[in-house]
Amino acid sequence: MNKTIAARGIALIAVGLAAMATPAVAEEITLFQPGQSAWEWLLVPSKHDGAKRIREGKTCMSCHAGEQAAIGNSMVSGNALEPSPIAGMAGTVPMTLSASYDDTNLYLSACWQQPDSTTPWGDEADEQHLTFMLGSSELSLAPIAGCWASCHNDLPGMPNDAGQQLTKYLPGSRTKLTATGGGTNIKPADELQAQLAEGKYLEYWQLLLNDDQVTGASDGYFLDHRAANADSAVSGNGQAGAGACSLQLVRPLAATGTGRHALQEGVEYTLAVALHANHASGRHHYTSFPMRFRLGAGGDAELTAQRK
Repeated sequence: MNKTIAARGIALIAVGLAAMATPAVAEEITLFQPGQSAWEWLLVPSKHDGAKRIREGKTCMSCHAGEQAAIGNSMVSGNALEPSPIAGMAGTVPMTLSASYDDTNLYLSACWQQPDSTTPWGDEADEQHLTFMLGSSELSLAPIAGCWASCHNDLPGMPNDAGQQLTKYLPGSRTKLTATGGGTNIKPADELQAQLAEGKYLEYWQLLLNDDQVTGASDGYFLDHRAANADSAVSGNGQAGAGACSLQLVRPLAATGTGRHALQEGVEYTLAVALHANHASGRHHYTSFPMRFRLGAGGDAELTAQRK
């Protein structure tokens, strides 16, 4: 089947499913391959033309809206930001998102077309990982750069990987941050606890998929490292694969515990999406630019959850 026709068909089916289940409005986004474009890279004028604007608080979308395909295709073709492109990897993945909520839960629905490939792109045990990252207004970097704030030059597979096996972390968790990253210069535990209490972290929700079925769900947060919660607050259902799909993540509005935001109607958040497809790992994934996200009408969010 023609890929363009298939992609349009998937989007239409997703909209139809969302319309039948909830009054949610679907949003079409483009996920793209980011290569080694870490937080440190964003801040260097000689490497990133928008470095000054990032420092001034401008968002990625304010400069790069509509450029996702050009960026992703450049990465997979091989350039300075992606020295080891994976043969046959698509530069982008189109995705349709919709969201709704009731008195108890948030429901996020996603639909995409699995890129064609006969060879795995990595050695991850799970075929696909779908991850949502949520930030509140307390984390000022969230609307500016989204998940890029947690990606650094010294992580595995990045330019200054020194074998430390660091996980994602936020700049505010380090006592010192250089062009090579923050390393193990981690702030004292009491300072980190204060940041958690103030909401200065990125929350994540992740679904694992195998044979186009949800096989696992987890949540956690990024601050000084990636912290996974032992008791997942999220669940998932549905199917997602090369054909038409309907996948839904469910997250309680009032989830309690460390690193979990209480979701409130009328409050604006930042939401970003990442997809590891075809057994890919690390930086070889697809990501979105951060989006403004809110529950309920009002404001100018890119994605609005409609009340059921």
